[in-house]
Amino acid sequence: MNDTLCAAAQSAFPLSPSLAASLRQLDAYQANLNIEQIRLFHDSLQLGPDDLQPFRQFSDERYRRNQIYLSPWCELLLLCWRSTQRSRIHNHRGSLCGLRVLQGAATETVFERTDHGLVYAVESHRLESGSLTVNSHLDIHQISNLQPYGEDLVTLHLYSPPLRKMELFSLESSQVERPGDSISWVYEI
Repeated sequence: MNDTLCAAAQSAFPLSPSLAASLRQLDAYQANLNIEQIRLFHDSLQLGPDDLQPFRQFSDERYRRNQIYLSPWCELLLLCWRSTQRSRIHNHRGSLCGLRVLQGAATETVFERTDHGLVYAVESHRLESGSLTVNSHLDIHQISNLQPYGEDLVTLHLYSPPLRKMELFSLESSQVERPGDSISWVYEI
């Protein structure tokens, strides 16, 4: 397991027994996870309030993506959002994503594309603490923390395969931005 835990986490602190057990579940997979396996992983989590504390890192500039685990088949991230922070409008092009709200309430806005390529919002819904949503690789959405100032949002994301491709959309243009396959851009969305 230690070779798949992110390098910073390996040397910085010991893992709680419950987090270590959860990561061993991910180690057992030798292929990409399907939607049901992502749901089962999230539903089986038995994490206490302090288990993910070392990964709870925020930024005042934009939401922060904190990697917990990485293998060829999946990636586990803790995302930390200050009030008013949001992702860009995007899909996961090739990766499934299971998102569990651990603290606060997220707002997910779902988009569709017109025949001429523009995106428009078709629904927004609130994901309360404990909620789980699983997105297909072509679902277009945006996650936001629309809670009052001072109320943080923390979400746990399991991607399979690891998120390396994505399409980014804008309300003002039909141009679709397709960042390269490197990992660096993933932390800028």
